Amino acid sequence: MAAIRRSGGVVAFHWQGKLRDPRDETFATSLEQRRFRTIEKAASEEVSVGWVTPRDPTGDSFAWEDLDGGTGTWLRFRIDKKVLPKKWLQIHRDAAEKARGKKLSARERRELKDDLAEKLLPRVLPTINLVDALLFHEQKLVLLFATGKGAREAFGKLFFETFTVPLERANPLVCGLRAGLSADQKRQLEHAEPVRWPDHIAGDRPPRIRPQQTEDAEEQEAEA
Repeated sequence: MAAIRRSGGVVAFHWQGKLRDPRDETFATSLEQRRFRTIEKAASEEVSVGWVTPRDPTGDSFAWEDLDGGTGTWLRFRIDKKVLPKKWLQIHRDAAEKARGKKLSARERRELKDDLAEKLLPRVLPTINLVDALLFHEQKLVLLFATGKGAREAFGKLFFETFTVPLERANPLVCGLRAGLSADQKRQLEHAEPVRWPDHIAGDRPPRIRPQQTEDAEEQEAEA
């Protein structure tokens, strides 16, 4: 059985509106409609993003027990990328330029790349990235176990395409507004502004005391 990553950063998201109950069959059906599609045999550079489950990384099945993460609903999505290896491209380009005795033009380089892609990409396996998230339905909270921009954007887009609900990245203000405050406390929080230390004004900062200065001051005090 797969396990959720035990180290690394986590990004929290909230959502507004209604989301299907994960225990309802329609929830799994929604995931299945946006399931992962393989690009293993693709003959062009492609990226495929879709839902899978911890038990089935192919995206062919979505049973509720495979989504049960204990305290939350365990979501997992897969990102496959098929790209022509740059080293292969460079090797063939160098060979072509050596045979001609001169550099290839921009048009010739494009034609060489297209020709290599047609021949090599069906034989190239895509890189695979599996990303986990825990969804807490009652709190309208989902924790993404990845912090990279690409993974965050892919997850947000896939989530919206699946449930037609946009995600809002959590921040101190959003977390505060969702902390069960009273209406008056929420109004005060919404009008709060950050206070920044005016470090651009030299007179507003205490002078930096170097270790040697501290020692000199102590010696003068002792002599007095």
